[in-house]
Amino acid sequence: MLKSTLQKNRERSTLPNAGIFLLHKTDQYLAPLLCHLDDKIDARLVRTFSDLFISILLYRNTILGLVISELGKFICGIKHAAAGTKRISNLLRSSKWTHQDIADYTLEQVDLYYEELRRKGKRVLLLWDDSVVEKNESWLSEGLCSVPSSKGKRLTRIRSG
Repeated sequence: MLKSTLQKNRERSTLPNAGIFLLHKTDQYLAPLLCHLDDKIDARLVRTFSDLFISILLYRNTILGLVISELGKFICGIKHAAAGTKRISNLLRSSKWTHQDIADYTLEQVDLYYEELRRKGKRVLLLWDDSVVEKNESWLSEGLCSVPSSKGKRLTRIRSG
């Protein structure tokens, strides 16, 4: 729905250049992944995945941007928000794919790109992600340690009594 709306607006040429650019780049980025998913799941779910990806990309910074009912509204429009929510729910509950399929596909693409750069004789640098997992309010969380944050400081402070 979202994609078709953007395409209709592009035909009327009222869509800003930034919207056209974003739609084009998203199509370019998602095309191989959508072909990969098309082998595993129904075409309607693939379309829902594409619409969901664009919705998350556009509305990720809003207060309710990642609530499933709000995403359903962004995908199918305000009048059909319940249908959009159900489409997202069907996509997430589908037993024909998992998040690991996307992770594996992404890793394959990274490996191909890495080998291509090595063949060209280019130097390959990897960035280290220094993010940490914030532990919850329990002292019994296994495998996690305190992090430099206000919550971490509060948890490590000794209280009287």
